[in-house]
Amino acid sequence: MTRSLGNSLGRWPWAIAGFGLAVACAACGAACGGSRNDAIAPTVPLSSSIEAQTELRGIEASFAQSSRAERQALEDRLLAFQERYPKDALGPVADVMLAWIALERGDLSRATELSSRAETQTKSVGTTAELARMIQGAALRRSGKAEAALGKLLPLLGKLIDPHARTFLNEEATASAIGAKHHGQAIELMLVWLHEASIEERAEVRSKLAELLASIPPAALAPILEARRKQHPEPLHEELEVQKTLIERLSGAAISARDQQLARRLLAAAMPLLGTSADELAELAAGAGGARVEAPTLGLVLPTRSLEARRRGTQVVSGVMFGLGLPGSAARLVTRDDLGRDTGIEDALEGLGADGAAIVIAGVDREEATIAAKFAERESIPVVLLHPPAPDVADSAFVFVVGEEPERVRKALVGALPAKGQVVWVGDKGSVDMAREEAFECTRLPPSWRGIGGVVVYGSCVSDVLLSVSGSSVKTAVGLDLGGVNLPKGTFAATAGAYPIDPRAPGRESLSAWMAAHPDPPSLWAGLGRDAAVLAWVGVEGLPTQGTRDPKEVKRRREQAAAALAVAERDLWTTEAKGFGGARRLARTIGVREVR
Repeated sequence: MTRSLGNSLGRWPWAIAGFGLAVACAACGAACGGSRNDAIAPTVPLSSSIEAQTELRGIEASFAQSSRAERQALEDRLLAFQERYPKDALGPVADVMLAWIALERGDLSRATELSSRAETQTKSVGTTAELARMIQGAALRRSGKAEAALGKLLPLLGKLIDPHARTFLNEEATASAIGAKHHGQAIELMLVWLHEASIEERAEVRSKLAELLASIPPAALAPILEARRKQHPEPLHEELEVQKTLIERLSGAAISARDQQLARRLLAAAMPLLGTSADELAELAAGAGGARVEAPTLGLVLPTRSLEARRRGTQVVSGVMFGLGLPGSAARLVTRDDLGRDTGIEDALEGLGADGAAIVIAGVDREEATIAAKFAERESIPVVLLHPPAPDVADSAFVFVVGEEPERVRKALVGALPAKGQVVWVGDKGSVDMAREEAFECTRLPPSWRGIGGVVVYGSCVSDVLLSVSGSSVKTAVGLDLGGVNLPKGTFAATAGAYPIDPRAPGRESLSAWMAAHPDPPSLWAGLGRDAAVLAWVGVEGLPTQGTRDPKEVKRRREQAAAALAVAERDLWTTEAKGFGGARRLARTIGVREVR
């Protein structure tokens, strides 16, 4: 949440009570504090003159009734006050107002400096010190330090006497909890905020709650709502308002994203509170309006679960975009990411089906490919996999594999490597059979190359292995995924289709077009993405141009897309084949050549 201070409190006379009380406490030594019985009274010495009190009260009254711009203009008066009364006990009160002005101006370092000075001079007790800590917390949140902001703000809850200061504190604390991703705590703070708001403020507070909740992903909010519904099945007062706000946020998200699973969760957990959205959610959950087909539309799962998945995914996206000729082509591409977790893969696939994709491209590793293959069979939607699924996945008319089995590449390289002694192989997780003692993941190379005659490597650590064996007698063979590394002479390299690509050699027209637009040749994953896209496009370009949500028609069009994909032919980069040839796995000849 980035709402500015001026927008939050610019019209509220909070300083009349907050600063006025601080002035009175500083001048008279009264036992002032928060609204709780254990509030600590200030210990400011009785050294304020009548002249200083009178002048600061006048500034404070103007400050409380001013707009943001008018408060900025009061800075000179406050500085002049401090110059005239440099040792007056009211100096910290002036510092807090100056810190507030700096905060509104966006000068976070000055706001922190002034409020810290005020806190120190008041010995960290009393209303002035509490206001100073509140400003420090607000400055921390605005500088992106949400966790530290919470540490400043949470101890102040319930202590500030002025209701408008408490409202600002509650908003800051809630926004900080959201920024720190403590979503459950943020909901509890919303309850406090509503409880302490006046009747006149309730509508505005609810509006702000809705804005804050919009920044929390539905996937994080849904389990919170379900837990609150179990704990408070018949909510009242603030709990009822918070649950309604949660439901409005999640209902809107489910309907806009056509998220069938979320709609079902809402119906199961919160049916009595769904209101006017109940019918639409019920329709979505039942499937009408869930899956749909819009032509010509392809879907792409964006992997974010790991560094390696993101590396491959980034390259796939560039290949898919190039293969579809985007922007400017007739193709429509919709994307969904996996939200950084394995369970998000199926959510992404469901979302793409709701977005109108007739064919989905997915599977940068075996895990994702396996989930996508099972989803394709269950939902009858064609999925093009960039990596083969697990061997035990049942064959399906809706599963098409363009990627190559890593073990097949490894065997070809081991068989061609003229090495004496042991041969080990190194690769990314999922590409290496770690059950074998001669296998190593990229994250842990062999501790020593002594006694090793050859190494087969593929994936993100090609350059690391080449550097590690440089100058030794170890023979090296690399797979198709080179990661942009130029191979030294004497290295053995796997070949398939146009790979490894030599940008200096005359090539196909499509590769020349790539090189004209990119500084480097396409990586293997870019090539797989491009090949998947050009074949998938053949599968969807013949579909009716009018979209449909009718379940029978959706199924029929998906079957039509799968049939067209099976016989699609195009010039491909990663294989000499032109397409699936009526099957559902690209044929590919794996060769090995020595770099000279």
